[in-house]
Amino acid sequence: MSLYLHIDLPKNLISEELVRQKNIPCFCKVAKEFEIEFLDPLPEATGVVQDWDWKLLHERVISGVGGLYTHYTFGMVTLEVAQPGVYKIIDLAMFDTGFGWCPVLQDGKYSPPGKFYDDDDEDDSGD
Repeated sequence: MSLYLHIDLPKNLISEELVRQKNIPCFCKVAKEFEIEFLDPLPEATGVVQDWDWKLLHERVISGVGGLYTHYTFGMVTLEVAQPGVYKIIDLAMFDTGFGWCPVLQDGKYSPPGKFYDDDDEDDSGD
């Protein structure tokens, strides 16, 4: 299942060049909607991700606690033009202060779930 970003970027050469880049810095905000925001010095714009699944997202980057957003963090995104104002998300990673960069999408598909917690079966401490 592919995810698409609906965003109105300025119609200029800078935006055209931006979407050709890999790992574009962005800011991700997840509540009822999943927003991806581009901030200055990039062309400033906010878009909404279509067809995302909270459970699949949470398996790849754990949510925070409290507040309006379950995820409110820096990200990196690679896009492909699908149609005017709509971009297929090819790669997406979100930053977690405890685990670093967490891949969410790779090659247009959800990445494997992250390993965020100790598994007692793999505990080699000898206790």
